[in-house]
Amino acid sequence: MTQPTRPQLSAAGLVFPHPEHGIANLAARLYGSHSPCPLLQHPSLARLEQAQTIILLVIDGMGCQQLAELSPGGWLQRQQTLALTSVFPSTTTSAITTYLTGLPPSVHTLTGWHLAAPEVDAVVTPLPLTVRHRGQHTPDDPAALARAVYRTPSALGGPRRQIMLQPNYILNSAYSLHHGGSAARQGWASYEDLFRQLDTLLREASAPQFVYAYIPDLDSIMHHKGTTHPRCRQLLQRIEAHCAAFAAALAGRDAVLCISADHGQMDIPPPRLLQLRDFPELADCLRQPLSGEPRVAFCHVKPERLADFPLLAARLLGHAAWCLPAAQLLDEAWFGPGADVNDPRLAARVGDYALLLKEDWGLLDTPADAPLPKLLGNHGGLSAAEMMVPLIVIDGKEGVASDE
Repeated sequence: MTQPTRPQLSAAGLVFPHPEHGIANLAARLYGSHSPCPLLQHPSLARLEQAQTIILLVIDGMGCQQLAELSPGGWLQRQQTLALTSVFPSTTTSAITTYLTGLPPSVHTLTGWHLAAPEVDAVVTPLPLTVRHRGQHTPDDPAALARAVYRTPSALGGPRRQIMLQPNYILNSAYSLHHGGSAARQGWASYEDLFRQLDTLLREASAPQFVYAYIPDLDSIMHHKGTTHPRCRQLLQRIEAHCAAFAAALAGRDAVLCISADHGQMDIPPPRLLQLRDFPELADCLRQPLSGEPRVAFCHVKPERLADFPLLAARLLGHAAWCLPAAQLLDEAWFGPGADVNDPRLAARVGDYALLLKEDWGLLDTPADAPLPKLLGNHGGLSAAEMMVPLIVIDGKEGVASDE
């Protein structure tokens, strides 16, 4: 069976991570890093390394399409410097880890909400660090699990003072503790609280500092309500008003503010959110549950079913998904620069085949005894809605561009 190649998929309208204008390049530039990705180049960043204060504000789920649909002509869209591509998979687990390590998924290897982790004989969810599927050798100790799953060090360190601002409820998670590195961690309880802390850090700066700030709420609401729900519009416009006010306060200060996102989202109509449990013949080929995301599923196939699996997938799911050998994704550098820099864990974590969902289809592997989740907004795939995110750069020395 002939599989589509990356050029053929690009011709189908899919958007792959750009080699020079992606969030991995932005992360590499922010940390001046050890990343295999080229550092992002743009005139708006000319003073970045010299600025006393650098602030990266990541608004989860705020893709270019979301700006266009929820706040057309709003402050964020008017101030947009350029569009960047997300990483693959276009998901929080992969993209936020890129922002916090300075490295693409090919190196940090956190490849989705559900992660196959053969080193602990499990399928885990890295962000809350829970176990989706437990094997005989899966450790019960959460600290041992964290040490095994999180192997890439944080980029938050170095000569600048580092501060991480996150919502209180995730500030002390195992994921945040590891990926926060040596940064001072500060929690926030409201947008007013968050931007008040940012303003204080800006005004009291006496030495070079880097501030990472994270807002997860838009992504969460879009998952449950869909990407164009009025509550999403209200929330984005609230965030936007705070951003505009804070950017105005930067005027004349030795600071550069970068506002971006980890990925966008797209709506999946409920009839198109498929369940693996409805395809028992395909499920029987697997040696463990699917990992990855609703928009891209990584399949670990029983050795004796390796030849059968792509044929079954084409027959049962060909209308909704491409079935691609995982080795093809590695060879074509979907996760980041080529095989010579891939972490050795990557191949084992992505398994044997990937099911890349077409159009507005999704696929979940929900346990038989669990209720079906209500997911309207989704991400992880390669549509423009999922992959394209804005970058807004405000240099206090240059001032905010006029809205006229």
